Amino acid sequence: ATMVAAGIFIVARLLPLFIVIPSIMYFISLIGIITVLLGATLALAQKDIKRGLAYSTMSQLGYMMLALGMGSYRSALFHLITHAYSKALLFLGSGSIIHSMETIVGYSPYKSQNMVLMGGLTKHVPITKNTFLLGTLSLCGIPPLACFWSKDEILNDSCLYSMIFSIIAWSTAGLTAFYMFRIYLLTFEGHLSVHFQNYVGKQKVPFYSISLWGKGASKRINKNFRLLTMNNNESSSFLKKKTYTI
Repeated sequence: ATMVAAGIFIVARLLPLFIVIPSIMYFISLIGIITVLLGATLALAQKDIKRGLAYSTMSQLGYMMLALGMGSYRSALFHLITHAYSKALLFLGSGSIIHSMETIVGYSPYKSQNMVLMGGLTKHVPITKNTFLLGTLSLCGIPPLACFWSKDEILNDSCLYSMIFSIIAWSTAGLTAFYMFRIYLLTFEGHLSVHFQNYVGKQKVPFYSISLWGKGASKRINKNFRLLTMNNNESSSFLKKKTYTI
């Protein structure tokens, strides 16, 4: 999250040079409004919880770039700080969710991060649920949380800058609430997906296979790492004496 925000920081530092050339400022605001809309629409279609949050970050960085292009230096940096706190809370919550899912489906990023396989996690991780909801409400711009104040300034400035940009920015603010609550509801509400029956309790695998590689990787471990799957009837290949013909 720090690296993706570096571009915003660089543009903000160089803004005194850009502000004297109106065409560059308009180009910056155009890139920002395209990023706002593109990031929000991509976040709507994600099944991976981390990808959904990543595209959400992309959209919010677009708001900051839009503010810089409009000359709203303070609004851009204000939203940079408030978004950093809110998104850090959301990513910490997603890490807790993924860690909890790995105890059920094993180590598999496709399964443990897939929101389609989640649901009903409120009773399992109630503290994570509350903190994730707080970050979601803040990112959606619900007062009196932090992102409301910063995003409200950017939206108001967009009304004075361009009517087209203002319509896109306000519409994307609604999309932000939609995809963030989509992530929240798919993860915490409802019931645990029935697809977990395909992953739990159907095969016996070694403990190290579950803890390091996940249940689905046991066959690959047996095939590729013979030293890890030794039992009483087998020994490692490098301990055996072999004869070679010359």
